[in-house]
Amino acid sequence: MPKNNFSSIYLAWTAFQRRQESMRELVDFECWFYPVPKSGKLGKVLSYVSLFIWSIRELLRASPDTVWVQVPQVPALWSALAYKALAKKPVQVIADCHNAQLRPPWSRFPLALWALKQTDAILVHNEAMLEKTKQLGWPVEKVVVVEDVPAAGRNHQPSGLAAMHINAPKPWILFPGSFAADEPIKEIFQAARLAPEITFIVSGRSERAEKNGHDINNLPTNVVLPGFLSLDIFDDLLCEVDVVMGLTKEEGIQLSVCNEALGFDKPLVTSNTKILRKLFGQAAVLVDSSDPKSIVDGCRWALANSNEMTSKSKMLAAERLDFWRRNDLHALRNLVGSSVREKVSGNVK
Repeated sequence: MPKNNFSSIYLAWTAFQRRQESMRELVDFECWFYPVPKSGKLGKVLSYVSLFIWSIRELLRASPDTVWVQVPQVPALWSALAYKALAKKPVQVIADCHNAQLRPPWSRFPLALWALKQTDAILVHNEAMLEKTKQLGWPVEKVVVVEDVPAAGRNHQPSGLAAMHINAPKPWILFPGSFAADEPIKEIFQAARLAPEITFIVSGRSERAEKNGHDINNLPTNVVLPGFLSLDIFDDLLCEVDVVMGLTKEEGIQLSVCNEALGFDKPLVTSNTKILRKLFGQAAVLVDSSDPKSIVDGCRWALANSNEMTSKSKMLAAERLDFWRRNDLHALRNLVGSSVREKVSGNVK
């Protein structure tokens, strides 16, 4: 049950998202994660109705001055706006729009544009998405770019949980995925066949694979699919792996895993797209996601130069954190005022 009397709450109808958890270390808000249960269309509608009512009730009980909302889900934003209308005080609503909100079906979701226009601020994750908001007719005067910040991970110590779930020889290369359509799952499997000396761990909900065109039958023997991992196991896995991969086949996607790699001081291998090259190129090995040999070569290079890559991750994490505080957070506060408060104790060392 959520606690009362938080001045700022981040509401997300999802099981977990690293973005706001990392931001929480720097900004004074409390995270509420509540996933939409998996079910058929009718069941999902009923779940939306239930979560909508529940969210309004709990927001009224907690009475925050500012509500951040992860979008999608769009109905979660409706609930925050309903709370704003019902609250007996001024309330600010900030819509944190992930890239999916700027693509169908979410960009065409009923009342999505109307809801965004009612907010006090709209966050997008990179400059490419900022340009797209103009094409979609969003109120650009309310839009500000707030990139991901490095995960607050370097204070974590290995606990042994990951080793209990991953029974495979090292070195370990982790691809934290979701089996989404933009992920080069086939290419990763082909890369694994070219590098039998490496264990490739592809986490995420493999039950989504078939729907998005991924064949996970006849896996290479050095590929492990542990499924969706709880946060404590996943964080321990990030402590234990030798290299982290963040790969996509699409431009404009800012992968949160890249900031997880930086935050946990891990060598990073990522796609050579414009946005990822700009954000992480100085610390990452850049590869062609459509070419299994390029993926393998990048992984082997990262393993062979682990100390150098770890040092680069640490340096870029510090630089990105400082930039985020001075630019992204400053721009947001200019838009909505002092209601967005920086944590006095929040830091990523």
